[in-house]
Amino acid sequence: MDATHLIHATGLVALSLNVRGLVGSSDRSLRTSTGVASAIWALNNFLLGAHTAAALSAISVGRQASAEAVQDRSSRTRLMAFLAMVSITLVASALTWSGWTTVCTGAGSLVGTWAMFYLRGTSLRLAMVLVAALWMYNAWAYNSWWQMAANSAAGGAALLGAWRARRAIRPSSIAAETGTS
Repeated sequence: MDATHLIHATGLVALSLNVRGLVGSSDRSLRTSTGVASAIWALNNFLLGAHTAAALSAISVGRQASAEAVQDRSSRTRLMAFLAMVSITLVASALTWSGWTTVCTGAGSLVGTWAMFYLRGTSLRLAMVLVAALWMYNAWAYNSWWQMAANSAAGGAALLGAWRARRAIRPSSIAAETGTS
């Protein structure tokens, strides 16, 4: 199998995992699926020569695991893990600087970090729409049709997941959120 086939295979597998996690209603499943997908996207980006994206995708694996590990911990513990991941993301972005692709993928990674640590349900999935939009620039810059398809599909899957998560909220929860009865 030549590199082109491996690029296509990794793109397809990562895309499938992203969509699977985003359309589901479980935040834990979303973090797990997108964490595994991030490892595969790291390989895909490395094969494309997109070093910033590869580094940030590899860091996303740790981010997803860290975010899941601190979900039920104190706010201080969550903040410390969050700040560690933000710092690692910024250092990796600086070390692999490549202009606008770094700005967009770095911003997408920072939004994803905040979302994974602090958001749930509908809000988490809507933030992932923004992440997909920011990462689309990398896909376009490297002419990666798998990543273009993946970001489009991930954005659509996140919207569907947000809609499904919103529908799953019981009416009494909605009334409590809005202050109505």
